Amino acid sequence: MLVRYTNNALLALLMVLTLSGLWGLAFNLQGWLFEIHRGAAWALIALIPWKALISIRSLRRGLDWRFDRSWGIVLSLLLAALALLVLAFGLLWTWRLGPPLFDLAGYRDTAVSWHWMIALILLLPLAIHVWRRWPRPRRSDFISRRGALKLLGLVAAGLGGWWGATRLADQRAEPLSPRRFTGSVEQASGLGNKFPVTNSAGEGQLQLDPKDWFLAVHGAVAHPFRVDYDALLALPAASQVATLDCTTGWYSTQTWQGVPLSALLETAGVNPSASVLRLRSVSGYFGVFTLAEAAEVLLATHVGGEPLSHWHGYPLRAVSASRRGWQWVKWLTEVEVLASV
Repeated sequence: MLVRYTNNALLALLMVLTLSGLWGLAFNLQGWLFEIHRGAAWALIALIPWKALISIRSLRRGLDWRFDRSWGIVLSLLLAALALLVLAFGLLWTWRLGPPLFDLAGYRDTAVSWHWMIALILLLPLAIHVWRRWPRPRRSDFISRRGALKLLGLVAAGLGGWWGATRLADQRAEPLSPRRFTGSVEQASGLGNKFPVTNSAGEGQLQLDPKDWFLAVHGAVAHPFRVDYDALLALPAASQVATLDCTTGWYSTQTWQGVPLSALLETAGVNPSASVLRLRSVSGYFGVFTLAEAAEVLLATHVGGEPLSHWHGYPLRAVSASRRGWQWVKWLTEVEVLASV
């Protein structure tokens, strides 16, 4: 019963961590989801000693000629090592321990980036491991008096760990770089183009000339059109204070100026069949937004009163307050409205 309970509690916590983590990679709203993610992590940490005992008992039986047994143990050990690494990187980032960048396999990135990248890599082997080796839960494991006491203990461990870790993180925080609820630290807020630059591989290699640049609005619209840079600047401008929160662990709150995406969609006349739209950069990189989300998107030409610098997306980038930074598409050249399937 202890084996089943421990493994199934681990599985439930891993599902909570996966779902809340994926949400946090895409959106920077609902701060309580980030706290649930942290609390679930501490509940999982509390189960590590019990899982270690189960694993040692299994390892003592050794390998045998069965392929499923042999590769299963190897996969289990690899998953365990990577899972511990994910936890370690999360704690290093939370408590500001170690160097600002970590070098793994010749690739340097922040601890929080390694935290979520390795976690994503783990999803497929974890699914295989669960499918092949995880015990099926029984109602008695959770509705019995003993099961209820274990669950309460697990909840208490998660809440206690979350509270203690948060207090320690607050103590180690730097006053000039406060943390946001996402865990990101503040960088160059209100200083125009001085905030950090992050790009996908190969992005930003092409310098766009505003004399040759235009934005195409097309797809499921009544009146597709193109607008060049001068014409875009001549449109009624809007200003928006929004926070760019990057999954590499920093955020910056800026005042952005530009044209609301909704104004261009109104000019184009969106078809009733439309459901989502795609914002595409000159390199082909894109972000997808629902029409409801598009209402909040600002197509920015300026930040802090300055024209966007090249590395911040000149001549045009998307600003979407509810999305993480990797969806604020830079070097925009295309708005494509997509019809429902």
